[in-house]
Order: sequence, then C-alpha cells, then structure tokens
Amino acid sequence: AVGVGTSHALWQFNDAQFTMRGAFKSNGLITLFTEFEGYISVKAIKQGQNWQGQQIDMASIYKSKSKTSETSWSTKGAIATTRLDPPLDLDKVYPVNEDMKRGVTDPFSAMMTMLDRLKAGRPCAGTFQIYDGRRRAELLFTDFGIEIVPKDRDFGYQGKAMVCGVEIKPLGGHRLKTRFKMRDPGKPRTKAYVADLGNGVFVPVRFETNLFWGRLVTRLNMRQSKFEKLHND
Repeated sequence: AVGVGTSHALWQFNDAQFTMRGAFKSNGLITLFTEFEGYISVKAIKQGQNWQGQQIDMASIYKSKSKTSETSWSTKGAIATTRLDPPLDLDKVYPVNEDMKRGVTDPFSAMMTMLDRLKAGRPCAGTFQIYDGRRRAELLFTDFGIEIVPKDRDFGYQGKAMVCGVEIKPLGGHRLKTRFKMRDPGKPRTKAYVADLGNGVFVPVRFETNLFWGRLVTRLNMRQSKFEKLHND
C-alpha cells in the first residue's frame, strides 16, 4: 500500500445553502515520479429537494502547468458560465458546447443531494447532470446495500456504512485518448461508503476506485474530522 496524496476540506452548511473550500496535494513515494496540487471552492443553494451549484472555482498545478476555472450559474441555476485559463485544448479533449451548460449542477451539489436522499431513507440510486467548468458528464449512483467497513488504518472509520456505486459517463471535456472508459453501469469503477456519524450527519467515510494500475482507496481521517452543522441567526 502506497500513499499518493492528501486532501482537506471545510464544509459550512445549513438547510438553505452550503459552501466548501478544499485543497489536495500529492505526497509520499508518488512525488518521485510526479507532483500535483489543487484548490477548489464551491457555493450552492437548496432548490426544492435538490442542491444547485451557484459558483465553483478550481485551480490545479500538474507537471509545472497550471489550470484555473471560474464557473457561476444564473439566478435560477439554469445556465452556467465559465472563464478558463487556459481554454480547452480541442486537440486533446472533446468540446463542451453552450447547450451542455444548461440544466446542470456541480458534482458536489449532486453528492449533497444524494446524501439528503440517504438521510431520508431512500436508496442510493439516481442520475445527475454535472459540470465542473472543464468537464460535462452524467453522474450515476447505484445502490449496493449495507456493509461493515473494516478499520484498515488507525485513523479510519470502522462500522456500518451504506455502499453507493459511483460512475461518471463523460459527455464533454474529457480526453480524446484515455484508459478511463465507461464500463458496465451495473459494475461501477468507484464505490462510496457512507455512514451516519451522528446528529443526522451522513458522510462518505471511504472511496474505493479500481484503476488500470490497481485500486485507489480514499479514507476519511476520523481523528482530524469535526462535524458541526451551522445555522444562520
């Protein structure tokens, strides 16, 4: 088992809106071959039973090359507008046209909507139209029931969790040549393990992703994580 990176995120939310600021960076043996780091900021509001993105800004550095994107939605969340630096290289990726930016939300708002459904006792199943400023896709969830998560790290979660299959169907912005291809939707590449950590807080505690070079496991650090829902006055 080799560590490849760490990420940190600060979520603030109430019943009507949420914000998230996060960062990630490579570490461990992987840095002998390549280094990467990035930043993300998300704002969203509740519309009916779903969360709708209002702003998502991202920045990343990989192989000394930087990319930034700033995406905002119209008042009713119908249309997304993006500023990119650099713009999409259409010699390397599929285009994202203006029609693809209608009727979409950001990936984190889609995840929050699914967590709300799980909290309400509904199965982990559904399809979302997502856009992050550079990529347009369908996000598909499949219910795999409940499992007991083993504590394979001292800081990891142990206990009962709902298992969600997660698959992304790329529609635009993805590479023309890639090894990451859509597989059978009944056998998703990624599984998310979601647990109730008390006070009505449902949180992904583990992700497992099967890649062409092996399995990537992302674990929530239970020692450093704090959960406190914030309310407006």
